[in-house]
Amino acid sequence: MVINHKRRGEAQSAPSLHLRDMPIEHLYVRYQRIARNLPRRIRWLALVFAPTSTSFTVFTAGLLNVAGALMITAGIGQVTSGERTPGSAIWLLIFAFLAESLGYWVKERQELILTIAVRQLTYRRFRDIFSRSSHPPEAHGHVLTYPGQISQFAFVVDFAVSTVQIIAFLAASLALYGASGAIATLLITGLVFVSVRLINLVGRLWEQYVALEGERRQWIQRVANALPRGRSIPSWGTALDKVASIRNTEEQLLRRRVPLQVLNGFLERGALTAVLAVVAVLGAWLWPSAHFGIGIILAARYLYAAVQNNIVNYRVIRLAVPMMRELDKLESSPNCTVKQQDLVGQPSNSREVLASTSERAEALRTSVTTPDSAFVPRNPEVSHSVLSAWRASASPHQVSRFTSLALGMGLTEDVIGRFWQDATTLSSGERHRAAVAIVLADKPDWLILDDTFAALDPVTREVVAERILECVPTCTLLASSEEYVPSAFTSGNDARVDPLELQAHSPGAAKEADAGSTDVSEGQDLPDPEPKRATFRRSALLLFGPHLVWITCGALLLSGSEVAFALTIAHSDGLSAQVAGVSAACALAAIVGSVMFFGPLYLAPIARLSDLHDRIIRRLDRFASPRTSGAVMGRMGEDFSDLQMSVPSALGSVFMVILQTFMLIGGAVAGAPLFIIAVLAVAPLAMLAMRQGSKWILPASTTAANRRGDFIGVVGAQAGLHAAPVSAGLRRAGEEAYAHSEAAYVSSSIQLANAYALRTGLIQLLVLSLNVSAVVLALMVEGLNSVVAPAVVIYFAVTLSSGIQSTVETLQQVGVVSLTAERVRMLEEYRADRSYPPVRSADLALLESVLDSGCSMVALIGPTGAGKSVMLDALYRRYPQGEVVIVPDIDPFASEASNSSGLMLARSVLREGAARLVLLDETLKGLTPSEERAELESMACAIEGSDKQVVIVLHSRSNLDRFKEVVNLDA
Repeated sequence: MVINHKRRGEAQSAPSLHLRDMPIEHLYVRYQRIARNLPRRIRWLALVFAPTSTSFTVFTAGLLNVAGALMITAGIGQVTSGERTPGSAIWLLIFAFLAESLGYWVKERQELILTIAVRQLTYRRFRDIFSRSSHPPEAHGHVLTYPGQISQFAFVVDFAVSTVQIIAFLAASLALYGASGAIATLLITGLVFVSVRLINLVGRLWEQYVALEGERRQWIQRVANALPRGRSIPSWGTALDKVASIRNTEEQLLRRRVPLQVLNGFLERGALTAVLAVVAVLGAWLWPSAHFGIGIILAARYLYAAVQNNIVNYRVIRLAVPMMRELDKLESSPNCTVKQQDLVGQPSNSREVLASTSERAEALRTSVTTPDSAFVPRNPEVSHSVLSAWRASASPHQVSRFTSLALGMGLTEDVIGRFWQDATTLSSGERHRAAVAIVLADKPDWLILDDTFAALDPVTREVVAERILECVPTCTLLASSEEYVPSAFTSGNDARVDPLELQAHSPGAAKEADAGSTDVSEGQDLPDPEPKRATFRRSALLLFGPHLVWITCGALLLSGSEVAFALTIAHSDGLSAQVAGVSAACALAAIVGSVMFFGPLYLAPIARLSDLHDRIIRRLDRFASPRTSGAVMGRMGEDFSDLQMSVPSALGSVFMVILQTFMLIGGAVAGAPLFIIAVLAVAPLAMLAMRQGSKWILPASTTAANRRGDFIGVVGAQAGLHAAPVSAGLRRAGEEAYAHSEAAYVSSSIQLANAYALRTGLIQLLVLSLNVSAVVLALMVEGLNSVVAPAVVIYFAVTLSSGIQSTVETLQQVGVVSLTAERVRMLEEYRADRSYPPVRSADLALLESVLDSGCSMVALIGPTGAGKSVMLDALYRRYPQGEVVIVPDIDPFASEASNSSGLMLARSVLREGAARLVLLDETLKGLTPSEERAELESMACAIEGSDKQVVIVLHSRSNLDRFKEVVNLDA
């Protein structure tokens, strides 16, 4: 018997075999076609209509499962009444158990397939939104949380199946048990109304939680992407405080949710026993001769299981609906206005220079480039997965063209090699030139540059400009200052710069190729958790601590009340004062047990996980990096959310099902002593299912989690599309990277689904064997059922089989969730090995001597790639923490994206900061010469009379007279 043990969280962690039959791309095309043809009110059903065969299989298998349950109820009713011979009843029950097990196995497997299909379709919808010209910033947070929740809409098919089951068992209860069945039905109906009201209350809190969760995950990804330099930025602490603040708000919501969860737990686990006990008490008082036996308990359990299943379905669908509406709004938002379309047309002149703040410049930044155009943003971010896809799909001629262009722009072979391995190890100037070279390799007709030359020194600026204009017919430059406009872009200027002059201008580049990199080498992935450390004990102590005592006592009361009530009813088919007294005690035990069990189960993890979250967030800089940001966000996002929402109930179920299983074995053996033989016979099969299932599931679960991190990383890169260089080849590479990561994710999910399917098959074989044995022993072996009636033995057996199934699945789920807990917990101890690039020691010593002399403002200049940023990093590491900060040109932790965020941060630090040494890395590059001069004067006034010192990396040469000391790396 399979009753109400489905856990919605498993559908997310155990994806499907969907791509074996149809690629997601084809499925998405079918979804779009169906969605266009459906009326608006039911358009969401396209998500389950698109995978038609899967949805039909789920529905058909569900009906088979319902038919088996009805046959079991009817068979036990006939055994109780003695209407049929033992032989015919045995065959009826055997076929019923077979139908129920087969229907359950097929339905569960296909339901996982349907869930993952809906989830991937949702990701595809977000991908289309991010490919548009403009999209709201909140969409970046939504893509990290919505797909998993919207995937639960797949249970709308199960909702239809459970509705059929409710109608069927409602009719059966009224037909078989008359007044007692009617009273039980009315009370269950009351529980349904309470549950629906409860769902609406929880739903309001859940919507707020999901919004906060999306914001928290987005901030974690921002922090990880800013590392390793992010630790030195003054707003680092503010960013961590922001993450902690969001978690604190989540904690307040979670605490408000606990009473509702306790009530919901009672409705799921204790309410049926309490309701039937109330029926027994009322029956003994009003209708002492009423028929009330073990059959009504079984029928009520099936009816309530269907009701509870639909309540759970309603809950997850109800929570998904607001997100689906929001996603519909994002999809229906206008792509580009007519005015924007007029602003983003290709210019008639071959060279166009625009002020970076102009209306046309803003429109070009946010527009989607045409197939024949390319775009290089300010401070380009290049995803490793996209680069790998571009290199794999590009022709040898394109790769050779990129290498030639990069070398012609002054990049060395070593820099090019590091660009392919990890673009974050390049300096700002190197990254800009590499981005220009890779888009030029695709031979665009129109190239748009967003202040690219502000990151280059004057000589390099001219060389790169010449190379660009040689390769593209039309080029538009968005410039923040006229100083950063190369002479090649000005009319009537025929000056050209020989690339050999560039190499001569950069003597350090050939000898110290690594000196141009600003970041450390990031080649490490997050390690997998060790299975031997992912134990139930560690997970339980992590979440509950000393509260385990209360949880165990509550589980004992809940399980004992159910078994004691069934044993009491089994002794008499009628009702009496004694039965009423015991029933009342069982109802009280169910209520008290629910409070003792579910209260600490949901309350204790909140504060303990908040402490763990805070400890991990405060040490993000020790293990996170842009390369692992997807994996970090997966562990601190989805895994941590599971640790908060799903893992406590899974661990709590261990106490419940184990205690209940031992009690049921005792009751069944008391009625049919030979049944102990059946229990002992299936015990090895249960151990096989548990051990072999763990061998299949745990490694597959780890692989799927790793592939999930890779996929989320690519999704995050697409969400930030306008921060990356864009060309026809890179756009194609992005699509290929998405397809590759999605295929790898689903492939690993297929392995996990196979493991779950094999495990489920073994369990259903165990369940079938146990149930058939109970039927045969109870109905065919004479003289062994004197203590308990045959129907009660069968009831205990089918309840026991359900308990054993729940035990095996729960223990294996504990293995999976323990890995989830360990994936998060290990971040508290893991530290990535970091290696720092070499620095030009003589120049660093010169800079330190200038600072030691007491000079308040120092300019640091030199050719692009000479190692200015590396020198700032080395200087930062030589000072005690808190005495020095680095301010980049754009603050990665600013609440609103702005090209002037770095400058505003610098003003704040110089005016109010505690740091004695402030290092400005190209922070002033977005200013005109006159604005830069005014800013330098303002800085000088701000630090006058204090012990603060400022080192400023400059590519501008207009205002060097404002500095007492200038350190030139080209001197």
